[in-house]
Parts: sequence; structure tokens; C-alpha cells
Amino acid sequence: MITHGNCPHVLLKGPSGSGKKALALALLREIYGDPAWNISHDLRSFHVQEKRPMRVIIPLTSSPHHIELNLKSEPKNAKYAVMALVKEMINNRAIAPEVSATSFTADYKVIVLHEADIIEENFQHLIKWIMDCHSDACKFIFCCEDDVDILDSIKSRFKVISVGSPVTHEIMEVLIQIARKENFDLPMSFAAKIATKSKQNLRKAIMALEACKAHNYPFADEQPIPLNWEEPVVELASEILANPSPQKLHIARVKFQKLLVDFVHPKLILQMLVEQFLKGVELSLKRELYYWHAYYDKRLPVGTTAVLKLEEFLAKFMSIYRKSFRVEPLLRINAPNPL
Repeated sequence: MITHGNCPHVLLKGPSGSGKKALALALLREIYGDPAWNISHDLRSFHVQEKRPMRVIIPLTSSPHHIELNLKSEPKNAKYAVMALVKEMINNRAIAPEVSATSFTADYKVIVLHEADIIEENFQHLIKWIMDCHSDACKFIFCCEDDVDILDSIKSRFKVISVGSPVTHEIMEVLIQIARKENFDLPMSFAAKIATKSKQNLRKAIMALEACKAHNYPFADEQPIPLNWEEPVVELASEILANPSPQKLHIARVKFQKLLVDFVHPKLILQMLVEQFLKGVELSLKRELYYWHAYYDKRLPVGTTAVLKLEEFLAKFMSIYRKSFRVEPLLRINAPNPL
């Protein structure tokens, strides 16, 4: 499609962990080259004119050529962000038209919507209007597990691509390739063990390999393989960003204890928390977050005793995060009141 210079809107559907996001990024790289991988995570503020004017804060992942939005995390406010972003794209294209004529790069931008199967019907009609009127400035990539709830009038405007789950030997090939690039030994038998336990979910297999490597290397045949360890950490980070209350520390302790008992290395838990927090805080807090990550990363003990240091890090983060509510009240109308 890209070689022939006629890239349509694309809908990628397939089970969780099958590689839809990776395929979307690969598609963007084919269109724009390496700059499409120059990715940043930011909070954007959008002005909303409804019954009463208000602002909504939405986390976005973006490059100079595309913007990603997870509809599951922003089911109600996503349409306001898309409307504003499309307007920006149209205005920017009007100021600097036909950029591609000299750079041989597509002069449209791409909006990638993850979890697109939960999109509301009125939002779908808005996207249909955008696709009909502004396809020269904006293209869409939908990523979803199933397209049954997407209107036929929308699907007819997409190139629908089914992404199947990888089979065991394909997952093994990916794990061995990762080990080769990261310069560590991965026995074929251990790669097969991880691939089998992941049940055709490539993302779970990669995260399991990372957890196994952090816990015990060189690998031993009898060592445990933690699966799904990142999901409760991501969920916890999301809850704290929504409401950084002291009660969250008790919830965190229970989750940390279970993960540590399941042989997940505490440094991986800390790293995953920081990655999620970086996506949900203002730029002014990121430098401080990097500092405290480095501070606690050097002081984390191994094993279940790490739970106290992980709790301490969370308490520190929540303290500086709550202070930001008072510093930037206008940008956080929808955020919870500081305690």
C-alpha cells in the first residue's frame, strides 16, 4: 500500500498480545521513516464547549507525524481530543501545504486509536465525517480485538487487516532474537517453555522473559516464569494517577507482595510504575520523577523485603503529584482534590 503511495485508513484487529501496536508503528515507520519512532508521552489540555466551558486533560503518545490515544483510558473525553487534533492538523496543513513534494514524506498525519472496539456510536459518526471531509490531512489507524461493534459505514472506509496470534515457534524466534540483540544466552528449551506458557500472547512472553532474566540468570529449567505481572502494576499506576489517596498504599502493598512472591524483580516493578507515571504527569514533574526513580533503584533490596521501599517510592510520588494540583489548578479541573 505504501509503495504505491495510496495508504488508506487501516483497521488492525486481533487478540490481545498479537502485535497490533507493533504493526501500527511499523506501518508508520514505512510511511515517515525513523522520525515516526521519535516518540514522546505528554499530557494535553483541551478546551471543551459543552453546556459549560471546561478543560480536559488527556495523556497522548506522539511523534512529529502521528498521535496515539487509548480509548479505554479516556472513553468520555477522547472525542474532544480528536476534534481538536484534527483541527490542528487541518490548520497546519493549510499553513505549509504540499510538504511531501520536496521531502517525499506523506503530508498528512495519522491518529492511532487503541481499544477502538469500545468507541461510542456518536463518536463513530464524527470520525466518519472526518474521514469523508479531511482524509488529505488526517488518516486513522484503529487497533481493536474485534470489529463487531464498529459500524459498517465506518469499516467500509478502512482497509481491514486481521492480525492472528503467533504460534509457539514464532514466539520462540522473537525471544531468541531479543536475547541475541541484548547479548545474553537463551536456551532453546527455556524459550519453548516461555512461549508455551504465554498461550500465543507475544507481549506476555516478552515481559515474562524480562522478569525471568531479572530474577535469575543464567536461566535454570526449574525456575518459575511469571506471567501477567505487568498488568496489576499498570492498573495500580492508573488508579494512583486518578486519585492519589493514602488508601492506595494499602492496595499497593497487597499487589507488591503478590508480585514479589511470584519472583518478579522489584526493579522491574519500580521501572513499570515510573513508565506509567511519566505518561500521566506534567512536564514539570518528570525531572523530579526521574530523580526519585534513580534514588530508589539504587536502594531496592532483593526479594519480598523490597515492598517497604516500593511503598516509600509511591508515597513520595503521591506527595509531589498532589502538590502539582495546587500549582496548576486550571489544568486539573477534573482531577481529584488534594488531600
